[in-house]
Amino acid sequence: MRLTLKIKKAIALHAKDSYPSECCGVIVNREYIPCRNIAKSNDQFEIDPVDLAAAEDKGEITAYVHSHPDGTTTASELDLKQIELHEKPWVICSYPDLDFEVYKPYGYRAPLLGRNYFHGWQDCYSLIQDFYERELGINLIDFERADAWWEDPEHASLYLENYQKAGFYEVDSPQYGDMIICRVGRTEHPNHAVLWLGDHWDLKSEETDPCFGNSLILHHPYGRKSVREIYGKQWLDRTVKILRHRDI
Repeated sequence: MRLTLKIKKAIALHAKDSYPSECCGVIVNREYIPCRNIAKSNDQFEIDPVDLAAAEDKGEITAYVHSHPDGTTTASELDLKQIELHEKPWVICSYPDLDFEVYKPYGYRAPLLGRNYFHGWQDCYSLIQDFYERELGINLIDFERADAWWEDPEHASLYLENYQKAGFYEVDSPQYGDMIICRVGRTEHPNHAVLWLGDHWDLKSEETDPCFGNSLILHHPYGRKSVREIYGKQWLDRTVKILRHRDI
């Protein structure tokens, strides 16, 4: 995709006006259409759906655009994942350096081991979903989840109320691929899920370094990278349910 000087100037002006927040917009008919960013954080963007609908009325969206204030044009893991979901090129503008980079979908997948944490996109349940799809060939349902839902006594207990809908049933002891629901901290609801690997440390969908043990788990701790570790007493004490999928 070629960025004309006119498009670059329009994006640069929007990036300047939006600073220190990220600007965002779309390209339609070789024209940059600025949109409002309704994200709550300066280092994120969410295009206002009203502005997006208005832009779509003008023609086909050929690219999504956003800026990286005081940053580079390097796409984040979240950017790369969104590019694949949208199946459209993304343009990233660094401000105030005003460099531009165009990213096209190429089949990016966040690794199962060592991925960064983004609640709702790359969290403990997202890891479960990706593991089941890549390692077991099973597609699990998704559900919307607000951050810290587990602290709200009025909120649905998402794991306990959805595991049967997702095709799981309770068992007494784990085998490879089982999901273990845990309560981490003093929370209103069980708030974490781990995968039982047992002594199967390797993954068929990606290269991994050896990790020794016969009671290994794979999981994505809140705010940290996804890891393998031993299922010891601390995890036994946190365990609420051991679940097996009907298609395993």
